[in-house]
Amino acid sequence: MKKRENWVPKNDQEFSEYLIQLKEKRYALKEVRKKEGIKRKNPPISWRKEILQKTDGRCHVCGSKVSGKEMNADHVKSHSKGGAHEVSNYLAACGTCNNYRWDYLPEEMKEILKLGVWAAEEMRKPSRFGRQISQEFIKKELVRINRRKKSP
Repeated sequence: MKKRENWVPKNDQEFSEYLIQLKEKRYALKEVRKKEGIKRKNPPISWRKEILQKTDGRCHVCGSKVSGKEMNADHVKSHSKGGAHEVSNYLAACGTCNNYRWDYLPEEMKEILKLGVWAAEEMRKPSRFGRQISQEFIKKELVRINRRKKSP
C-alpha cells in the first residue's frame, strides 16, 4: 500500500480504493485478534481516577473537561491491534471523541483529520458545495442523536 505522505491519488476512484484498502486492513487485524481468542475488557473502576489524572481530567483528543462518570477510557494502542489491558494503555476521553476515534488505523485517522479540516473550511464558505456538505452533515447528526436517544 502506498504511503500518503508522498503520494496524491490521481482521481476519486483511486482515493476511494485507497480508503477501502485501509478499512480492509483494519478489519483483517480485528479478525486476527478475534481468532486469537483475546477478549476485550473494560478497565476496572479502580483505574478510573488514575486514568483521569493522566490528562488532568480532560479528554485527550479535544481537551474538554470530563468527569469520572462521563469519562470514557480510550485505548492508546487499541485492543484489536494488541494493546495491553493495563492502566498505562488508557487515556481519558469524552464520549464523542472516543466514539468517533473508534478503532481506525493511524493512516485512516490522518485521512479523516485531513478530510474533516477540508470539509469544515468548505462549510465556512458561502458556496453551494459548502452548504450541501453542511446540510448532509446535519442530517447525519440528527440520525445519530435520535438513534442514541432510542437506545437503552
